Amino acid sequence: MRKNTGSKKSSKHQFDIPPQKLPISLSQDVCHPLWKRIIHSIENRDVEPILEIIEKIDRQKGAPCLPHPFKKAVDTFPVKNVRQGMCNFIFFSDSNNKNQWILCQCTSFVDAIFSETISSKHKSSISDDTILNSVKRVLKKETKKQSKLRRSQKAIFAGYLLDQTRPYHHFYDQLKWMVNLETKKPVVSNSSFFSPKYLNRNASFKGKGKAKFSMFPLVIGSNQLGMKLDQYTEKMENAVYQDSLKSLPGGMINYRWNKLIKKLKKLSGRNKTLTLWFGISGQKRIWVEQEDFLPALVEQLKPWFNSFVFLIDGFTQYEDDNYCAIKGSKATPVSQDLEVVDSIRQKLLPYSNASVISLIGQTYRKKIQQCQSAEFFIANAGAGQLVPHRFCKKPGILHSNEKHCVFPMGINNTTVKLVDKSLVKDVGNLFAKGKRAERSGTGLISYSIDVNIVIEMVTEMLKLREQGG
Repeated sequence: MRKNTGSKKSSKHQFDIPPQKLPISLSQDVCHPLWKRIIHSIENRDVEPILEIIEKIDRQKGAPCLPHPFKKAVDTFPVKNVRQGMCNFIFFSDSNNKNQWILCQCTSFVDAIFSETISSKHKSSISDDTILNSVKRVLKKETKKQSKLRRSQKAIFAGYLLDQTRPYHHFYDQLKWMVNLETKKPVVSNSSFFSPKYLNRNASFKGKGKAKFSMFPLVIGSNQLGMKLDQYTEKMENAVYQDSLKSLPGGMINYRWNKLIKKLKKLSGRNKTLTLWFGISGQKRIWVEQEDFLPALVEQLKPWFNSFVFLIDGFTQYEDDNYCAIKGSKATPVSQDLEVVDSIRQKLLPYSNASVISLIGQTYRKKIQQCQSAEFFIANAGAGQLVPHRFCKKPGILHSNEKHCVFPMGINNTTVKLVDKSLVKDVGNLFAKGKRAERSGTGLISYSIDVNIVIEMVTEMLKLREQGG
């Protein structure tokens, strides 16, 4: 077993924290068969063994016992968890409050493990910066609290943190497994992009006076699984869709009736309105022509439609029981997206037959409900596609920079098409300068696509030329 060198240790916990980079050697470092099985399953995309372990913890009435990952014949117990950034850190110790270690969760059941002598991550783990920046903040806070801390107690599992800072990771790393676990344990987080109504939320903890811990509902991250759209994904997407429609006035029956009426109108030729879902971005990975697209579309589709309704999507708010749309200030993503919407509105002023409905700052539940009226969508191939493409299964067009695409295997090329990458020109990170801009990941790179390319795709996919003008 290797010992880390050049690391910094907290005065309280004495954990081994590498300054910049975590060794990718967790599979070799762990010594207990259970941990070898866990890490092997994650690195080899084997879901079932991890699900079994989580379900066992879920059913445990007392504090779960897990062997120390780096020491032989040492039983340890969770004592607490600390949420920081994209990570959740679960602290463990033995019955004598010694042999401490930390399990780090981000996109998988375990992404890294920190102990007093050795710390490392597995081959499929997320970036070092995400993990190390978070753990350093946590240990700094814990050091300040050390004078107030009493002897740690064995903690009972209280419930799941259905809470991630990015929508994609919320749905496809967390909710995907939460739906499939079929647990009776509650969701204990205060904020969430989406939590199905049938899940218990913030239920009162029965073990009063006892220590408790919470964990992310994670198995193996979607990126680690190759963004596969498997049976677990399909079950989650359907659950989100159905749960959202239940909140509609009249519920599912009313929605199906309205859908039938709309179809009949279309067949009779009386429906000359195009209702289009249009995704924008004001913060990163911007289609630079996005503000010019809709006026150009209206101009070119005049022979086929006498009116247009544009549902403009962007930043999405956490949901809660007392939902209200947030307005934000200049520094918020909401206001950045609203500036784009205002610009589009101004450019559409010459077209009295075009109306704009802004969905900026609404919840996923509200957006899914609104998306029912859309006939077609145009959205980015990142999180912007979730509502129209993944949840509502609408036909449409996806676009992105030269390299980024979240679900490349989920585009069927019949009802949904991706703008050909050869027609896309990357323009860099528009919100960074110098070396920071040069080091930007693909998720931050903005791009240029001629509006006429996308309009031609719309015309073709809606079969407008076949209908005549």
